[in-house]
Amino acid sequence: MIERQHSELCYLQFNHYQQFPDLLHGIFTRAGGYSAAPYRGLNTSTSLKIAGADSVDNVVRNRQLVLQALAIENYPCVTLWQIHSADVAIFDMRDEWRTDWACHSYYERTWTPTSIHKGDALITTQRGIAIAFSFADCVPVLLYDPVKQVIGIAHGGWRGTARGIAAAAIDAMQKHFGCQPDHIYAGIGPAIGPCCYEVSEAVRQLFTGQMQFDERPVLERYRAIVRDSAQFSTLQLAGRTSLRLDLRETNRRQLLMMGLLPDHIEVAGICTCCQRERFFSHRGEHGRTGRFPAVIALRS
Repeated sequence: MIERQHSELCYLQFNHYQQFPDLLHGIFTRAGGYSAAPYRGLNTSTSLKIAGADSVDNVVRNRQLVLQALAIENYPCVTLWQIHSADVAIFDMRDEWRTDWACHSYYERTWTPTSIHKGDALITTQRGIAIAFSFADCVPVLLYDPVKQVIGIAHGGWRGTARGIAAAAIDAMQKHFGCQPDHIYAGIGPAIGPCCYEVSEAVRQLFTGQMQFDERPVLERYRAIVRDSAQFSTLQLAGRTSLRLDLRETNRRQLLMMGLLPDHIEVAGICTCCQRERFFSHRGEHGRTGRFPAVIALRS
């Protein structure tokens, strides 16, 4: 990945996206920004239900800095209410959407049922619109088809990955926009690595199909992909065996199984938990932390 600076902000870009002048993207570190500890830096998420959560003012100003760094501060910006699913949303200006991710109105306006879009992947062909998701250990998956001019982001937490979110995103690009998988480029961003990501046996059983989620069970068409893509390992610790999950590799394998070419997938070999001075890490900071953004857009 390529590291870039904008004032105090630092963001990463995928090498293989540099050949596409119409594509704008960045995955930001926590450097810069207005937030104080434990959200220190460029936190772009808050929850008003949590006592001591970061202020709306800080979050909105941080989001504005992100768009300014990519020179798209005048672009409307959309996001999803991430729910650890395999649900894919399609952004279309003709539908009702909140496009004010970097505005105070994002928090001040009443959310209507038709404008609260939930899911864990968002794809579009709209130009001049930014897509922004926020992360802290989960896998950012950026997608681009230069033939059909489709962009997207998927949010690969363990639950979404166990439901096949990467596969579902490629499926939706094919179904809604006629994308060919071998035309699609993917970038897998910084996320918690197997060095730090210990999981339970129940997690492995959900991936292998020995157990199913009580809500939103894995769709039949993704079950083999989820099972065969899962990358687990064990580590011997003092007096016990630790089960580890490699989320980045599991998402990469899902993309390969959906037909993406190996050299069209770039993986950032960065563990957010190991590098929590640079990135927010939910696991490494015991839940008291912020979220860093990933943004993608097509030039207007």
